[in-house]
Amino acid sequence: MQPTLKLSAIVSGPNHRQYFDPQAMKELEAGIRAAGGVTQPILVRPHPEREGVFEIMAGERRWRAARTVHGDDYDMPVVIRDASDAEARSLGIIENHFRDDTSDVEQAEGAASLLAYNKGDKHETALQLGWNVDTLERRLLLLNCAPTVRSALNERRIKLGHAELLAGLPASRQDKVLGGVIEHKVPVEVLKKQLGQFAKRLADAIFDTAQCIGCPHNSAQQASLFDESIGEGFCQHPSHYDELTMAALEARAVPLRDQFPVVRFVRLEDGFAPLTVGPDGPMGVGATQYTACKGCENFGCSLSAMAGSYGDVCESLCFDAACHAKKVSAHRRTVREAARTSTEGIGPADAGPKPSPRKAATPASGATAAHHVPARVVTYRIEQWRKWAANALMAQPQRNQRVLAALVLAGDMRAVVRDRYAEVAAKVTGAATSTKAASGPLPLRKAIEQADSFDDPQAATMVRAVAAAAACGIDNDGLETILNYLEVDEARSFVLDGGYLDLLTVSELESLADEVGLRQAMGGAYAKARAGKRADFIKALLAVTGFAYAGAVPKSMRYPRRGFGRTDRTGSGTGAAPAAAASQVACDAAEAVSA
Repeated sequence: MQPTLKLSAIVSGPNHRQYFDPQAMKELEAGIRAAGGVTQPILVRPHPEREGVFEIMAGERRWRAARTVHGDDYDMPVVIRDASDAEARSLGIIENHFRDDTSDVEQAEGAASLLAYNKGDKHETALQLGWNVDTLERRLLLLNCAPTVRSALNERRIKLGHAELLAGLPASRQDKVLGGVIEHKVPVEVLKKQLGQFAKRLADAIFDTAQCIGCPHNSAQQASLFDESIGEGFCQHPSHYDELTMAALEARAVPLRDQFPVVRFVRLEDGFAPLTVGPDGPMGVGATQYTACKGCENFGCSLSAMAGSYGDVCESLCFDAACHAKKVSAHRRTVREAARTSTEGIGPADAGPKPSPRKAATPASGATAAHHVPARVVTYRIEQWRKWAANALMAQPQRNQRVLAALVLAGDMRAVVRDRYAEVAAKVTGAATSTKAASGPLPLRKAIEQADSFDDPQAATMVRAVAAAAACGIDNDGLETILNYLEVDEARSFVLDGGYLDLLTVSELESLADEVGLRQAMGGAYAKARAGKRADFIKALLAVTGFAYAGAVPKSMRYPRRGFGRTDRTGSGTGAAPAAAASQVACDAAEAVSA
């Protein structure tokens, strides 16, 4: 006799089924009414924790329908079997699998649970389910679908083809696309075309695609198993593809940044139109200006971040359109002027006296060659200018006095840092000097006593050091004013050395070599040095026999000359070299700026 249990003694068990189709449930309920009850028993086991209660392993739909039709007192036909939790799950999966009303996702989730029960043995799992391994893989791949997509497939709001196509997308994008598919009832074929437009071709990748093997976003995963896919060879995670691409581009940009001041990534959405700069041609700027352009902060190259040309490099570009237009225009004007000059006076022999020929025009692009100095060079330049000004102030006592008076009148004495000035005093006098007492600022009386201890030469040096220290703290306009007043000669202060060359890219080094005559001095050795690494190029530029590195001042290190009305005085020139103490003072003053 078939055993039965009251429905009230039966509870739902670990069932992977999540969706119960309302129409199918109504049909099942109608069948139970017509038959006078449930004819096929459900599979249960004693509940592992609740005595007298039984847990469903297979047959939950029949249990639900019977409760609706007959209520909790109905005697439900059952098959009772002792089973562990793992066995209960596997039996339920297998039983439900052979019913045609489970969704593909429910089958996938059940198959995953059975696979776990079988400790990852796909062959055994497929055998138990009556599938081949490919079918098992196909179902398991559906688990890449986002929860929203799984629910939509379970509820029959989308087709299996939709889910197969969406499975290759990142979960966040699946959610967005799913909404449009449901709202607009997008057919599977249309969705396939739309997704194909946004996918990235792996053949275009400049990163190592070995990492893409086995990735769920690699379309090859879906193409090999699903009926619906966008085909092989595509990445369906565009943002991750772009991240990997940018990382590869950054790696390629590293050596280029040694070559050019500017390395720009070019994307399709940028609308970037490269401005090639060169000496000749329709967009030429002339040979002299081109040499200057290579030392400009806006000179460089582009690195393509566009599909089909990832990593392509375009060199010798200008990234300042306005400046480029001016230089091109100036060169064209020069060329026209030269052509006009060369043809003047040509005519019939009896046309009368010829006009005096004009002086041949010097190319404007050469005569006015200029460029924007890179910020790193500007920073270095300002540091050097401050040291030059401090040294000159120490070496020119009379002008020092007048600069000091001017600083007071202009209210710029704030540029003197009190603590740092005391350190300078200590170095000059050899005595420990501090501007601070045990508590609070040093009282004026104490400060006077310390200053009074200086002998006359020391006191004179310390007075000069005030202006020198202020020169190291004043703003740039004030600094340029002091340099002009002191008539500082850059050639007496600047030495072309590694400290300066290390600041420059290869293109900037090329420009410098042309400007100061290093290329000519090196002769045939230049080309070989230029072809090597940047560090080796610098070594070669600094090892030219007979070249006067002291005083070889590039334009980027010169301060702007401005007219300055002043009274000439004997002994106020720059001929006297600073004393040892004065030099130390200037150095200490310079340190006060960067400290």
